Amino acid sequence: MLKNFVKFFIRIIFKKPINYFLKKKNFLVIFRHGSAIGDHMYLSSVIREIYKLDKKIILFSNYYQIFLNNPKIYKLFKFGKKSFVWFFLRSLTCETILEFQSKYAIKENHEIKKKYFLYFHKKKIHLAQAASEHFNLGLNYKSLKNEFFLSEGEKRNFKNELNLPKKFALIQSVSKSSFTKNKEWTLKGMQHIVNHFNKISWIQIGLSSEPKLQNCEKYLDLDLRKLAFLISKCEFLVSYEGLFNHIASCFEKKNFLIHTGFLHEEAFYYKNNILIEKNKDLKCYPCYSMDCETHREECLKNITHDYVVKVIERNIN
Repeated sequence: MLKNFVKFFIRIIFKKPINYFLKKKNFLVIFRHGSAIGDHMYLSSVIREIYKLDKKIILFSNYYQIFLNNPKIYKLFKFGKKSFVWFFLRSLTCETILEFQSKYAIKENHEIKKKYFLYFHKKKIHLAQAASEHFNLGLNYKSLKNEFFLSEGEKRNFKNELNLPKKFALIQSVSKSSFTKNKEWTLKGMQHIVNHFNKISWIQIGLSSEPKLQNCEKYLDLDLRKLAFLISKCEFLVSYEGLFNHIASCFEKKNFLIHTGFLHEEAFYYKNNILIEKNKDLKCYPCYSMDCETHREECLKNITHDYVVKVIERNIN
C-alpha cells in the first residue's frame, strides 16, 4: 500500500517536468535491471537502432560493463541491487523514460511460471523486439546486430593474459538449466562433437560449476569483457540459445546453434547463426512451456549426434 502511494506521489510530482526536460534536450532514458545477462546484451541491438533516430541515450543497467566504450550511449549509469533509483525510474515510465522489458514479463497476474513470456506476444518476434516494442519508436528489427566495444588496451591485455591458440573453436557443455531444462540437448552430444572434430583446438566456455568436456581447454568463469574478446577471436562456436549466441552476433562469428525448439527461431536469430534443428518434427514447437513433459524426449529423438556432426561438417570448410 505504501509502495503504491510513493509511486503515485513520484508520478504526480516529477513525471511532467522530467518528461518535458528530457524531451526538450532530446534525451531518452532506458533502464534494465535483471540477472539474465543476455537480455542486457541484446539491448545493445536496440540501442543501435535508437541511435539512428539521433536520440541522446542515457542508460541504466546492472550489467553496465557490456556497454562500456559504446559511442552510441550519451551517458551510462551502473545499477546496484534494485534500489530507489530503479523504483524511481519505474514509477516515471513514459515516452522518454523506458524500461527494456516485455510488458508480459513484468505482469504479476499471468501464468508466466508455466509459459515463457514470448508465448503471450502471440507472434514470432525476436527477444529484443519483445522487450522494446512498447517504446513506440518505429524501430527496424529486421537485421538486429548486437554490439560490444573493446578498447585497444583491453585487446592487448586480454591477448597476453589468455594466451590463445592461433585457431580455435568454442563450445559450451550445457545450457542454463536454472530457468528451464527445455533448452538442453545432451552433454554426451557435445562431447561427441569434440571427439569427432579432434583436429580442432576446442575451448570450453561457461561456468566452473558446469560439467567438463574432455579434450578441451577450459576458459571458465570469465568476466564479460574477457569473454567477449575470446569470442571475437574464435573461428566458430557451438552453443545453445543464450548469452554466447548474443555475444557472437557482435562479431558476426559463425555460431552453430543447437535449437531444441523451446522458443521459435526468430526469438534469438542473427544472420551469423547456423541453426541445428529438426523442429518441424517436434509436436510442441515452439514449446514455450517451462515444464513440458514430452519436449526433451522428442528433442533427443529428433536431433541425433550424427545429424549435428553432419551439419557442422557441411559448414566449417
